[in-house]
Amino acid sequence: MKAGVENSVGSIDVLVTPEMSARLDGREIHHVYSTFWLAYHAEVAARRAIEPFFEKGENAVGAELQIKHLAMTAIGATVHITARVTQVRGPVITCAIEARVGNKNTLVAEGIQVQVCITDTIVQERVKNALR
Repeated sequence: MKAGVENSVGSIDVLVTPEMSARLDGREIHHVYSTFWLAYHAEVAARRAIEPFFEKGENAVGAELQIKHLAMTAIGATVHITARVTQVRGPVITCAIEARVGNKNTLVAEGIQVQVCITDTIVQERVKNALR
């Protein structure tokens, strides 16, 4: 891992579409941004925070995700999700997650995401083992 990752920030702006509504078993439960999609977008932001710091042959795998979904977000709104690296302990990198809507004033969610930096070779071996 290249130097500087400990100060890194990744983000994503998401326009909430109808497909991102809360759905279970193929039916819409609530016509607002779902926790499922929020979690996915938090993962994207966290990956954006660390990926520029990979050395050649490095990769990372998700190890933990905690999200507190604090407020509903309407379809058509734009959500700004930020992942800020808060801790690096060897290969383990923790990001604080924050999601805001409405000119970034309303806090929609907060949490953490943890990734473990490993080599591409190890990732490939683990994928092979999982497919057995």
